[in-house]
Amino acid sequence: MADDCRWIDENGVASVPVGDLPLLVLSYNYQSVIATLINWRRKSSYNHLMWMHRPGYFASQGAFYSEVPVSKYTKSHRLKFWTCKTWTAADRQLIISETDRWLKKPKFKTRYDFIAILGQLIGLGGLVQNPLTRICSDYGSFLKLADDRYNLKHPAPDQVNEWLKKHSEYEVYCKYLKD
Repeated sequence: MADDCRWIDENGVASVPVGDLPLLVLSYNYQSVIATLINWRRKSSYNHLMWMHRPGYFASQGAFYSEVPVSKYTKSHRLKFWTCKTWTAADRQLIISETDRWLKKPKFKTRYDFIAILGQLIGLGGLVQNPLTRICSDYGSFLKLADDRYNLKHPAPDQVNEWLKKHSEYEVYCKYLKD
């Protein structure tokens, strides 16, 4: 990861060009006690993973997997955007289509896996997980659509971040921190 990556403002987050999408986005909510506990326990910088699949919106796992405006995250989150310089237009479209497919699922099929967060907090990671639900970083699996080397099972966001850092074709597109 380059320390000299581009920092953008709130307007820049909202206006990422469609041709640069999708972007895998990691975040840290610095006003959340739960986020801080997760980061402390995991010794990480990020506690949430989502996809920017269209300008101005993230596909994000809250209580349910849903589309949220970027403004929900630009008030109290540090954001790190990842891209891949070797993705083709077809690769990008596969990830966007999979994101859209998950967003169209009935809400009960995209509910949050609260049990998995307990597993993360006590250090058992993917060993404590409800197989019928997901946590945010499970959506990192969309990377497998364009990169068959992706092999993480029920990772935490920081594990996806580390995986991306180890593969030189992935690069930090930009970062955001409210000024």
